[in-house]
Amino acid sequence: MKIQCGLTSVLPAAVMLSAALFAPLAAADTLTPLPKRETEDGRSAGTLKRRVLVLPFDNIQKNKDYAWMSDSIAENLKTELLKPGRFEVVDVTLLRMIDPNMKFANLNAQTATKLASRLNCEVAIVGRFSTATKNGAPVVTFEADGVDALQSKSVVVKKEDAPVNAEIFDTVGHLAVSISDELNQKLEPLDASEFKRDNKLELLIYRLEHPPVGFLDDLRIKNLTLRPAFDIDRFEYVVHLCYEQGDENELLAVEYDYWGKRRDARLSATGMACQKDACKPTAENPVLTIADDLKPDAKYIVRFHLPDPRGPIVARWWVTAGYPYMASFSANPTALDQGSTLPLDSMRGVAHLELGVLPGGWQKIPYGIRWALVVQSFYGRGNMPQYDANNTAALSIQLFSVGGGLRFDRLFLFGKRYSLAPFLGLNAQHQKYFRDVNSEGLNTLTFQGEIGFNQYYRSAPKSPWYYTLTLAAGTFFYAGQSLSYARMAVGVEYVIR
Repeated sequence: MKIQCGLTSVLPAAVMLSAALFAPLAAADTLTPLPKRETEDGRSAGTLKRRVLVLPFDNIQKNKDYAWMSDSIAENLKTELLKPGRFEVVDVTLLRMIDPNMKFANLNAQTATKLASRLNCEVAIVGRFSTATKNGAPVVTFEADGVDALQSKSVVVKKEDAPVNAEIFDTVGHLAVSISDELNQKLEPLDASEFKRDNKLELLIYRLEHPPVGFLDDLRIKNLTLRPAFDIDRFEYVVHLCYEQGDENELLAVEYDYWGKRRDARLSATGMACQKDACKPTAENPVLTIADDLKPDAKYIVRFHLPDPRGPIVARWWVTAGYPYMASFSANPTALDQGSTLPLDSMRGVAHLELGVLPGGWQKIPYGIRWALVVQSFYGRGNMPQYDANNTAALSIQLFSVGGGLRFDRLFLFGKRYSLAPFLGLNAQHQKYFRDVNSEGLNTLTFQGEIGFNQYYRSAPKSPWYYTLTLAAGTFFYAGQSLSYARMAVGVEYVIR
């Protein structure tokens, strides 16, 4: 995993073993969780220790005889700053692991502030020393600035002279103690609720301070996320694939980055055939092993659980509701005479409801044609004239219809989110024509044919939920006449496969 922090080359070269087809794990983009502490009145408050960037003191005169002082002063400062437990420290040793080519010469309070900000540090200590001759004896002059990088201002300024003899060590120690004491007094811990650090750099700093046992810096499977998220010192993983992931990944392509220098990882597998970094499952629960000769104890095992090859019992289910426009296309009588047929032209649609289930394991029809079970309900009303067309008296008749049957469709995909499916439905409906709920009515069984198409729009790129729009037309067939309709409905569909 290549981590950027505003500097050049912040990590030893990582080695890519496959094409860049994989997204980084989501965990790499989160923020570092902050520690908690108790306030004096017992309430819980989130605080964050300030991190101090301790830079080597600049040897202004480049005097080789005193070059040792650059790192010696920094080490003393680090020791003193860590004693009260109020600060974290990033020192020169860690800085050189982050970037071996980092330069520390000619830094002042302003440039040190910028460098500290890039390294997730809130305080920087920058200093310099020079030598001169006083009264015939060499004297070293130390100058130091403690800079609040958040406020871009110096909060501690020190200048001390020391003769070049045994006293110089006492002076260096005294300087470190006084700087630590003043920083401790003037800088309070940070409020964790208002302050965040770049987690990518935090991860790098943690790994440099705690060298990993493992040899892989990142491990990814195409389109999949390891759960729990990949950790360099965790050596066994379980990856569950849903049906969509299984369909998209006939080959399980593996990408991984090395921690440190390049080496050759060895892949072995059971229940899958591997070529280079891509493996084809041949069993339901294959296991992949990634090993390295240099670290025999660091052997990564990934156990895959593939979806049932027979498919899910239910691949899709949906519910839609809409409006049906009804009209009779038959030659119907215009009055409700004794023994006549119903004047179905009077019926007007009010509402329509549909529930559907598409099985997943029994789809055997060729050419991509699918079948589904559908339940539908219609409700309509109409004012039917009585006895003859000239009589204005009319009966208010209601229609309630419920039934179901089979639907056959063919799905066409257009991109990742939109799809279209023309369909043919063959249903039977039980219908009741009645004046009111408590009255007697006419009960009949009718055959219903329907054609139309469904449009689907995925709510999010990886979501199982789809918005649906249905446009359809159909007919209820009776003895000697029919009632036809056109309907529009909207709804949702949940897709397992």
